[in-house]
Amino acid sequence: MLLPALMMSIGWALRGSIGGGPLGAMIPGALWAMAVAYRRRWTLSQASLFAGLCALGIGLGGQETYGQTIGLLRDPATRLWGLAGLTLKGAVWGLLGGVVISLAWLLPKRALTPALLLVIATQVGWQFINQPKLIYFSHPFVQPRAEIWAGLLLSALALLVYLRSPIANKLAAFGALGGAIGFGAGSLFNLVPLANFPGWKCMEFAFGLILGAALWPAVPKDPPQEAAGPAPVFAYPLLAAVVIGVDLNLSVRFAFTAATALLLLGLARYPQLGWPLAFSVTLVAACLDLYKIHPAWAVAFAILPQALLPKLSILQAMLTLLACCCGIYALEYFPLLR
Repeated sequence: MLLPALMMSIGWALRGSIGGGPLGAMIPGALWAMAVAYRRRWTLSQASLFAGLCALGIGLGGQETYGQTIGLLRDPATRLWGLAGLTLKGAVWGLLGGVVISLAWLLPKRALTPALLLVIATQVGWQFINQPKLIYFSHPFVQPRAEIWAGLLLSALALLVYLRSPIANKLAAFGALGGAIGFGAGSLFNLVPLANFPGWKCMEFAFGLILGAALWPAVPKDPPQEAAGPAPVFAYPLLAAVVIGVDLNLSVRFAFTAATALLLLGLARYPQLGWPLAFSVTLVAACLDLYKIHPAWAVAFAILPQALLPKLSILQAMLTLLACCCGIYALEYFPLLR
């Protein structure tokens, strides 16, 4: 349990610094998946679909907004409401992540139905609960944020009803529990009454650690669906274009959900696309902010590791992705490297 939990913990802290949003949330999902596959001694072909779905499943929760909810937590007058909101948002994050991860065992060859359920249920929750602010955990007057937790919740429940599987139920339940405890209890670091205490960063470490640990015992003993052969070279830029292009350019609140639905159609037919999705797309997305200050380094990190990927073991891929993300962090935050 320890290695996957630590990988998701450091991945979440990195996401808070070099990524943000759903693209950044792919980092902890990918690192956790590689750690699980390594500890379970799965082959690359067995780990491929699993890794890609973990990156997408944890990435989906990155569409949630919670900065103003932490602001409610810090105000004594709204503290309990803020804590309730953070606990709920963490539970939804882990719930949906667990359901999507379960598709590594349950994804049908024709994935149109789960892809449509994902999008339609998210739209329903967004339109009828989040958009009219029926239950709202951000500031109602000062720059109110567009929440999406209800849309993500309904999409998770819709997939659970469709799958009707103990595998999905267990991963969803453990994910919801880990997310609720990790996000809710972890948020209390923001109340530590010390000057310059990094409460937000401690919250990220705690959330990743607890969610990563909680999901571990829910992973089935049997390996996931196996991929047939490696992904073709052209799949690397194509996957990055779909995920990043749709997320950044589709003008809907849940653009990453739409990108995930599209990718489910491809992953169902070609599970080997999951491995470059977890490694390459995650790394390219992490380079987006770096490009603004270090374009040459950003291009190097986005391209050069991909040449090594076909020769890397699962452990080597995990360590390479971690090292690259740490390198991106160092270039962004250490002035001497600029």
